[in-house]
Amino acid sequence: MHSGASYRLIVRRGPQPNQQYELTRDTITIGRDITNDIVINDPEISRHHARLVYTPSGYAIEDLRSTNGTFVNRQRLSGPFQLTSGDLIGLGETVTLAYEAFAASDVASTAVGGGRQPMAQARPPMAYAPAPPPAYAPEEEDYPPDRSRWIVIGCGVLTLLFCCLLVAAVIVIDQTNSYCSLPMANQFFYCP
Repeated sequence: MHSGASYRLIVRRGPQPNQQYELTRDTITIGRDITNDIVINDPEISRHHARLVYTPSGYAIEDLRSTNGTFVNRQRLSGPFQLTSGDLIGLGETVTLAYEAFAASDVASTAVGGGRQPMAQARPPMAYAPAPPPAYAPEEEDYPPDRSRWIVIGCGVLTLLFCCLLVAAVIVIDQTNSYCSLPMANQFFYCP
């Protein structure tokens, strides 16, 4: 365990909302595969999606070339990123984790007291270090859209358009009685 502070991830959105993961190792892997330290069973998550590495300032996160990407406060990661308490980690489009750092004495007082404190007396977790302002301006838009969904939608629209044109052509040919002038129509239709 790391001295001075404790760290955890809390699932804010995903398959198990409010699930908490205590971060106690120097290196922690996140992914869909059962060999990871934190297993999140969601189709948007890669088998080996991201890695948390302990540093003197807390944990840094890096994407492991995942298919749907890793985001911190809606910014896609392109390299390691030092986390601060309160950061939101997005894994793909469907999973959001909150990163929290709090004083180790908060955990110890709860454990020594013989269990959990009642909600009315519980203290909120103390931030280990104040979060510095981001060095970038967060974008207002949501996570980038999934390209494969747009490809499937586009193929569906093109197929529907082709079917409508085919039905319209058959109707026009039938209304104008021009099916006898089509090549090989004599084999299928009676043409005087």
